[in-house]
Amino acid sequence: MKAGNYARFSADEQAALNFADKLTRDLTQISDTDIEALKQHFSDEQVLDLDVLVGLVNLTNRLTDPLGAELEFPEEKI
Repeated sequence: MKAGNYARFSADEQAALNFADKLTRDLTQISDTDIEALKQHFSDEQVLDLDVLVGLVNLTNRLTDPLGAELEFPEEKI
C-alpha cells in the first residue's frame, strides 16, 4: 500500500500506518513530532510496542528476503 493512502482506516490506524511506513522507508526521518502524533492516539506503552513490532518485522524481512527464505511459524490455536 502506498504511503498516505489510508483513508479507509480509522484515525488511530492511519497514525500507526504512517509511522510504520516512515520507520520502514527512512527511520532517520522519525522526529519528536512523529512520536507526539502517535501519542494523540496511543499510550506510551503502545507507541513502544508499535516501534518494536515494526522494527522486528523489518529485521525479519531484511534477514529472510535476500536469502529467498520464508519464515514459518507453527500454527497456534487462539
